[in-house]
Amino acid sequence: MGIYIKGLDFYPAMVSRKGGLFQADFVDIPDCRAYGATAIEVEINARHALGVHMVTLGRYGRALPTPSVVSDQGAAEGHYLVYIEGPERIGADRLERQAA
Repeated sequence: MGIYIKGLDFYPAMVSRKGGLFQADFVDIPDCRAYGATAIEVEINARHALGVHMVTLGRYGRALPTPSVVSDQGAAEGHYLVYIEGPERIGADRLERQAA
């Protein structure tokens, strides 16, 4: 089970810098990633990408997987681990309207 706080799930994402962009790849969701010009921007975009991915899965009767706990020990140089809050916290209803 991932990090769980009062009904909220947090999904691990590995952030790296490639060229001039930051890239966030979700550990438990291989098809979900985000990009940004800065570390802060990529984390904001990752929150949005996670919400849109959840809405898309919902349209096909699927759900996000259970988040895992991941250690950043052994991560390649220039990579770091972040935990992105699940869509329940970022307004899944708002994201669903935007995705439609």
